[in-house]
Amino acid sequence: MARVSLPTPAPGLIVAARYRLEAVLGQGGMAVVWRAEHTETGRKVAVKLVHAALAQSEAAREMFVREARVAARIGRNDHIIDVLDAGVAPELGVPYMVMELLEGEPLDEQLRRYGAPPPGEALRLLEHVADALDQAHAAGVVHRDLKPQNLFLVRTRKGEHALKVLDFGIAKLAESAAHSATQVGTPAYAAPEQLGESWRHIAAKNGRVVAAQVSPGTDVWALGLVAFELLTGAPSGEFWSAATLAELPVKVFLEPLPSATARAQARGVSLPPTFDAWLARCLDLDAHKRWASAGEAVRALSACFSGLASLPPPPAPAITAPPPGHYPTTPPAFGTTGPFTTTAAPPTAPQHATLHAWATQRQVQLAEGGMPHHYFGFMQFQFVPRIQSVVREGRARVGNAEVLVGEVLVGDELRRAIGEGALLLALVQSPRVTHHVALRTKKVTGIGDGIARGLRALDRLVSSKPVASAILGDPWFESRFEVTAPSPHEAHAALPAPLRLLLMNQSFSGILECGPGRMAIAFEPARFDPPSVDRMLALSADVLGAL
Repeated sequence: MARVSLPTPAPGLIVAARYRLEAVLGQGGMAVVWRAEHTETGRKVAVKLVHAALAQSEAAREMFVREARVAARIGRNDHIIDVLDAGVAPELGVPYMVMELLEGEPLDEQLRRYGAPPPGEALRLLEHVADALDQAHAAGVVHRDLKPQNLFLVRTRKGEHALKVLDFGIAKLAESAAHSATQVGTPAYAAPEQLGESWRHIAAKNGRVVAAQVSPGTDVWALGLVAFELLTGAPSGEFWSAATLAELPVKVFLEPLPSATARAQARGVSLPPTFDAWLARCLDLDAHKRWASAGEAVRALSACFSGLASLPPPPAPAITAPPPGHYPTTPPAFGTTGPFTTTAAPPTAPQHATLHAWATQRQVQLAEGGMPHHYFGFMQFQFVPRIQSVVREGRARVGNAEVLVGEVLVGDELRRAIGEGALLLALVQSPRVTHHVALRTKKVTGIGDGIARGLRALDRLVSSKPVASAILGDPWFESRFEVTAPSPHEAHAALPAPLRLLLMNQSFSGILECGPGRMAIAFEPARFDPPSVDRMLALSADVLGAL
């Protein structure tokens, strides 16, 4: 019997006889999400299609079916993305799921660009998350991967802002949780019961109790960390300050809980004194000792803030801010150009006193300005643009590697004109780096970068230069990253599976270039401040650890 050739999803294709595909919204390891239109009603929807290569996988089909069943079991909630339809698309031979189309952005992107909202707004948004979690828990469903990336900020018909919880794809029904692996979720937000049996035994030897299975308390743990980031504007996953993924469970199980109020004070944010005790209950190793529900946790947090107005403001730094223009990429105040409507004051530039105290603690050698030739002479870059000047830099050691991190301004007038003129760039020297490769995330490419890419392609076309193409055979990874290397063999050697998994799990956005003995990492745009440099040093350590 002749094999039937099925079409490939493309704009204009009608799925399940009623959903016309328009454009790709995003994709992951299991599925692609399309913007689509219902042919009869004209309603815009999101259609998730399983990758054709995985359509025959029983595990993939089971996960997809479970997501649809979980949504049906939870029921409608204003703060959970609504699943409208599901089935198998006969046109493609793959499972599909239809969801409401959300207009907005993930919470982590909002916080990254605009900082923390006012406490009242943050508490209102946390109430939305708690409402969604409580309904899911009442239906016997535990999310297990709550994080700012899975919280989507939308605007309601009344013009207010609301959060919706996304991605119940790995959620577990309560009756099956005890029989399933618990190590699911993003590590920085994973509760102790998700980190494996070995750590549970270590905790027991230290007189601490860790649950053997996930429960609603698992989501309360993550809710506490989300609350800290929402109230302070801290970068995603920063609370534990783990230099490597391997260090994370050590900090969770064996080290004292960091002071959240002190961490917030270092960022210029004042939290009520009772916040530390509130967060400590969210992050108790024993799930039974955490807040009984997400709703109870948020109500208790609101009570913590009820007396915030009577607290004295944080002390002013002893040293004045850097001169105007010293940081050309200072972000706007939260809500001034973004979706929140607020009168919050603009975030202040990093103060020298705070920066030098951090540098002393982290053993980073600071220097105002720097020599551009240290950067463009480091290696022959594929994606890092030409550097014109250095605003500030610091030198540190990560294990046996020497790292130079600098805030640099690129020498491209077009990039500077459209606000893409600054990079946080790390140069790493280590014998662990042995092969050539260059990669950058596709979806964060800026306008200037896109033009530069087109000019390079034109140059190759005119000069007949060969295009170095690294074919990894990893569609999941290459759908997110543009990769070049002298050969596929070199690309595989430079990007082993642990490193690819690390970059995907950390949602890395930027540039990574490697050559024998050296590596460069760049974020765009970024500033030289303690959180950003700590993030860069931690990522450098993680990448070296994965090689």
